[in-house]
Amino acid sequence: MTPGPNEPLEPPVWYTPLRSPSWLVPVVREGAPTIVFRAEAWEDRAVGAAGRDLRLGLPVYLAEAVRFGTNARPLAGTLPLSGSEAVRGAPVTVRSAVGAEGRASITLRVLDAAGDVIAEVVREAHDEETLGAALERLPRAVVEAVGPAGIRPAWSSLYSVPTGAALAAYVRGQRACLRLRDGTLPASADADSIAARRADVRAVLEALGSLATSSPGPFPALLFFGALLAAHDAGSSLVGDFRMQASVRWTAATDPVDPVFAIAALVMRVFGDLDASDRRIGVLRARDDGSMRRWLADVQTVT
Repeated sequence: MTPGPNEPLEPPVWYTPLRSPSWLVPVVREGAPTIVFRAEAWEDRAVGAAGRDLRLGLPVYLAEAVRFGTNARPLAGTLPLSGSEAVRGAPVTVRSAVGAEGRASITLRVLDAAGDVIAEVVREAHDEETLGAALERLPRAVVEAVGPAGIRPAWSSLYSVPTGAALAAYVRGQRACLRLRDGTLPASADADSIAARRADVRAVLEALGSLATSSPGPFPALLFFGALLAAHDAGSSLVGDFRMQASVRWTAATDPVDPVFAIAALVMRVFGDLDASDRRIGVLRARDDGSMRRWLADVQTVT
């Protein structure tokens, strides 16, 4: 079930749209320490879309990095948090603040369950390259800060995200993907709202498609594929326009061990390539992995 817009997100953001590929994410053990990431609200400031997506994408990105890089159970708030308190019931809360224009300083404040600040991390950024460099260093800073809460680093052979300006685009894309997933309009929406939503869907898919086809590693592709499936599930007629970008990534993924190879079996079905999808499913079924086989059964229901 997809969480509501006010509920915390358990990363990664593409997990639910991609039919919950549990074989692809680390298992969170029972009793794992919880860490909640929330963005701080901006008060009375006019902010552009890029700034909003950076502010609200940052907690999702940090939660994703912690999911793949520690023993913790991370959650990300999807709405900004006012006030200065910790999240009630959370052993650790990480509050992030971003300059209103989206390129100034980034501040993380790590709070314990009582709301006391146990660490503060500040990074300066002046353009997209320095912003990307600042974002790249934040996950390690978080892990170092939350060590006393029993959160320990863990190595992942899979997790790798872009660097430099591409990482800034990736972080904004986290929020944009979430917007496609949770921002369905009501049936009573007026023509202007429908047109604005359609323009936003196109802009998001264009940006994520460009990122996926220009960045190495699986995670930009997974983010793009998640956004495609989110738009498809919301009934968007624009998804078909992005077949070329999607096929660039799935054509390049020829190794069955590559997660993009497997996820492409799902994405192909959205574009009507059922035979190509079934061939990949046949290859993947040969793996001795029960969670993969259960996921493949769900994939075959998509048309």
